[in-house]
Amino acid sequence: MKRSSLSKAVAHLKEQRRKGVFFVLAIISLMAAMTFVGMSVDLGMITVTKTRMQASADAAALAAAQEIVIGIRTAAEQGESDMQTIQAIAAAAAKTMAVRVADLNGFYIDPAIDVSLGNRLLNEDGVTYTETYGTPPYNMVKVEIRKTNEDPSQADAKLPLIFAPVVGERAQSIRADAVAFIESRDIVAVLDYSGSMAFDSQFRSDTVNRLGLTGVTDGLDDIWDALVASDVRFSDEASTPKFPAEGFGNINSYAGTYISSRTTSTIFDQLDLGGTGGGVRFYDYDNYSTLMMELGVGTYDLNNMSGNVDDDINSFEIPAGYTVTLWDFSNEGGWQSGPHTSDVSSLGGYSNDAEWIVITSSEASDDYVPFPQEGKDGSGNLNGKPSRNESESLWNGYISYVKNNLSSYGYRKDYGYRTLMQYLISQKKANNQSEDLWRAPIYPHHGMKEGVTMLATFLNNLGYGDHLGLVTYATTSRIETGLWEDGADVTVDLIGEHLTDNVMAIDTIQRHKQAGHYNSATGIGYGLEDARDLLDDQGRYGAQKAILLMTDGQSNQYPSGYGTGSLPAGWIWNDITDFDGDGSADVIIDSSYVSGGNGDGNWRAALHSFVRAKEAFDAGYTVHTISMGDGADTTLMNAIAEMSGGEYVHIASGTSNAQMEIELEGAFAVMAGQVPPARLLVDGD
Repeated sequence: MKRSSLSKAVAHLKEQRRKGVFFVLAIISLMAAMTFVGMSVDLGMITVTKTRMQASADAAALAAAQEIVIGIRTAAEQGESDMQTIQAIAAAAAKTMAVRVADLNGFYIDPAIDVSLGNRLLNEDGVTYTETYGTPPYNMVKVEIRKTNEDPSQADAKLPLIFAPVVGERAQSIRADAVAFIESRDIVAVLDYSGSMAFDSQFRSDTVNRLGLTGVTDGLDDIWDALVASDVRFSDEASTPKFPAEGFGNINSYAGTYISSRTTSTIFDQLDLGGTGGGVRFYDYDNYSTLMMELGVGTYDLNNMSGNVDDDINSFEIPAGYTVTLWDFSNEGGWQSGPHTSDVSSLGGYSNDAEWIVITSSEASDDYVPFPQEGKDGSGNLNGKPSRNESESLWNGYISYVKNNLSSYGYRKDYGYRTLMQYLISQKKANNQSEDLWRAPIYPHHGMKEGVTMLATFLNNLGYGDHLGLVTYATTSRIETGLWEDGADVTVDLIGEHLTDNVMAIDTIQRHKQAGHYNSATGIGYGLEDARDLLDDQGRYGAQKAILLMTDGQSNQYPSGYGTGSLPAGWIWNDITDFDGDGSADVIIDSSYVSGGNGDGNWRAALHSFVRAKEAFDAGYTVHTISMGDGADTTLMNAIAEMSGGEYVHIASGTSNAQMEIELEGAFAVMAGQVPPARLLVDGD
């Protein structure tokens, strides 16, 4: 009995001990569980906070960098060019915006410590970058959000933990940072070099109606003054200026000398363009109004001259230093006379049997007035100072133009600087005819030049590593690869890099071109095709790519047979030009395009241009457009920009060339400021 009780007591004691062990184990397990739960809760808090901080840092960096974008665009629109000031203002705005965005998300940042501005440039390989902080130009913003302060009362205090004190940690340091930047751009300027780019400097009804006659004549005077000021000399005779300040003979005033005669040779003489060495001139017997023949040094068969010269000669002029000899071979004799300046009868009679006239020069006479432009040969080389005969022929072209034109403007038969400039820019505008017109302010081309200079200068001063290329178009188009033209005062070699960071070299090239430089029509589509090819070949992988298209007119050049049957497969106007989202095309270019008042009859050329723009867009290129003047196809230019996501600026026909120039500069400045929206720097960038 006792043994049984003892056994029970021992068993009970063992049971109690087991319960104690289980209790201890339970306590230990509970503490472990509580620690695990606490750590999980704290870890969750840390993770959530870290995520929120990262999202806030991303948002703050993007917003800050976008403030720089806005600052650059605003500065461009306002014509600001002081990049140091622009950058300082943009930097301050960026820091303010970063603080604001962080605060809205419940976090504190110190703008002096936590916001860093820097520069991120795409290297020549188009893939890697060079990054520096603290030195403008700024196109990169780094934002750091910290919770690292040991003082729990501070806004950037460490994150307090709930259960971590069990294991000895009361707060956790957390950091998050983000970088946003503005990408470099590859821009191809596609510029209109058609003949119409000189219309605002000419006597034309639309130009005079808009600018007024005084406005046109003032512009022509400016062209003359610029050419005189250039002091350009003949390529083979540096002692002779092409445009002397005193003019040319009796072409010695802006308004000009009025000569009523319709006889070119008479006008030539009265303008004193031949000097003392002019040729012998024969006139009609009945009156002196019709020139029959103008002769220089040489031997001439009178019987073979048109107009019965042998019978009808009444007088001839023999300049000093020349001898004229008449030969009558039918009588086997020689009747010589000269030098004389009187008519034939004063020589003692004239034999109708005279058959030959010999004109010789006894001295070298070089005092003729050379025509002021040399022209170029088929290889593009300057021809040199025109000879006496060449000059006389060139001057006669000018005389013929003035005596038969310009009556509507009161300048017919007025031979002066204004009509000479009008003749050059309207009749001899190509560079191989008039090699120096690029030196003069001829509008609207000169306004475009100033705008492109604004663009290049802005990009150069901005310092974001933008590249610039140049395509020029008229009847045909070309990628400009350098400047080696005879008659330019500088050379440029892009060394194969036609899309270049040497943006001022591009500016130099375009400043040495003139309206109608190559030819005169308008082939917008060809220019866009060359621009796309240039971006395809030389565009950088890491750069935003854009085309800047400018025209003052309407495209009128296209491939033979081009039409609606030339559209790419799958072309649906309702998808491509539904700009307002109503399901229907806002623009359709076909044979009805003209009837809508949107074109000038060249719908095929407009279609060709739009398709080429769509191909550029499909390749990833944005097309910004600028149109100017009442003659521009605004529908086409707006549609190209809308379709490709670009900006469009139209400049209406102005009341002065100066105002047009200001507006063109502003338009190009707006395009220069179209820096890409800021984007976050992520792994792989």
